[in-house]
Amino acid sequence: MNASYPNQPTTYSLPAVDIPDDVRKSLHPWIAEFIGLTPDEATKSLHDRWKNINRPSLVSLRDTLSEFEVRGIVDYEAGGLIYAVRRNAKNDDVGNSFFLPAPIELGTLELRLSSVSLGDNEAVREFLVYFAGLAEDTTTAGQIVYLDSPWPTFTDSWDGSIKGFEEWENSLLLYSARNGCQLLLRMDGQVAWWVLQEHLVRQQADGFDEWIKQFSEHRKLAWPYDPYRALDSARWRS
Repeated sequence: MNASYPNQPTTYSLPAVDIPDDVRKSLHPWIAEFIGLTPDEATKSLHDRWKNINRPSLVSLRDTLSEFEVRGIVDYEAGGLIYAVRRNAKNDDVGNSFFLPAPIELGTLELRLSSVSLGDNEAVREFLVYFAGLAEDTTTAGQIVYLDSPWPTFTDSWDGSIKGFEEWENSLLLYSARNGCQLLLRMDGQVAWWVLQEHLVRQQADGFDEWIKQFSEHRKLAWPYDPYRALDSARWRS
C-alpha cells in the first residue's frame, strides 16, 4: 500500500512497480535501482552499499542500521529516498524507521567539506560518504546535512545571547533536530548541541568517532534524536 498524507511525500511500498513515470524520471539512478525489488532484495542492496565500511565507529552504526529492512521508495525532492523500518517493530514511529537518499557525488562532497574546513577530517568524510542525508522524518526535520548549497553553519542571530557561541561560531550544522535544536560539528571534530530552547551550546562529544558511536547507540531506540533525548551515558558538559 502506498502512503500519502497532506504535506507529506508519497511512499511507494516495494516492489514499487506502480511508481508513475514522472516520479521515476525524477529519481536518482541509485534510488531507481530499488524499483521491482522485494524488501529482502532491497535490504541486501543497501548492505552492499555499506560493505566496504571498516572504520570501527562506522561499523557500529552500520550494524545498528542493518537491523532495519528497506520497504519503500519515497518521492522526495530531487532524487528520492529509500525508506527502512526496524525489523519486528510494532510500528514505524520515529526511531523505528529511517530515510536515506543516494550518495553525494564525491567531487561535490569534497567541495562541501572544504567549504567548512573539514576536508582533512577522514572520520567526517567517511561518515558522509555513506550516511549524508540520513533522516528520521521528511516533514519535521531530523536529518543529517545533505545537498544544501552552501552547507549551513552556526551564526548568531540572537544578538549575542547564545552562551558558548564564540567557541562554536561557523561550525557545520550537521543535524537538524525536530525540536529546532542543531547539532554542531566544529573543524577540530568536536560535536555540540545548539540548544535552541536554552540559548546555549553544550558539548556532546570530544571527537567525531565518539559521536558516531553515541548516535549509533541512540538509533537503537524508538526516540527522536535531540539534546533532551541523548543517551545518559553521553555526559553533558556545560
